Amino acid sequence: MKFNARILFAVGLSGIPMAAQSLKLPDAPGKVVTQKVCGTCHGAELMIGRQETREVWGAIVGDMVQRGAQGTEDEFYDVVDYLSANFSPTSPVTRLNVNKASSPDLQTALHLPAKQADAIVQQRKDKGDFKSIEDLQKVPGVDAKKIESNKKRLSF
Repeated sequence: MKFNARILFAVGLSGIPMAAQSLKLPDAPGKVVTQKVCGTCHGAELMIGRQETREVWGAIVGDMVQRGAQGTEDEFYDVVDYLSANFSPTSPVTRLNVNKASSPDLQTALHLPAKQADAIVQQRKDKGDFKSIEDLQKVPGVDAKKIESNKKRLSF
């Protein structure tokens, strides 16, 4: 696994400490190891909503190893396996159900400001579940282009 600083910063891993959050990692093989290896420095918010290839996840984990992440070689491979299986462009786990998501989840997964995520939640409360991407884009104050660019991450 080779480190590439541009890839690391492009995906936004900045060493944010783990914080209390509503976001949860999917239950799947490798979750416990991923929490053990990555969870001392990073929270789930750094993975949820990301869609990276196996190669990019490998580069990120490789960088973490160089920065001092603790684990065995097998554990690091398990982490890459877990991340690429659950947070890749082809993974159904990366989809966010906009009719169930909280405002913080919408903010993180769709990279929305709090005000826009709150508007989505309020519209859902006032008018019921969203049926399509078009319904979501009609929420007053929400950046329709941002919704469009993240539409592959959404489910209804």
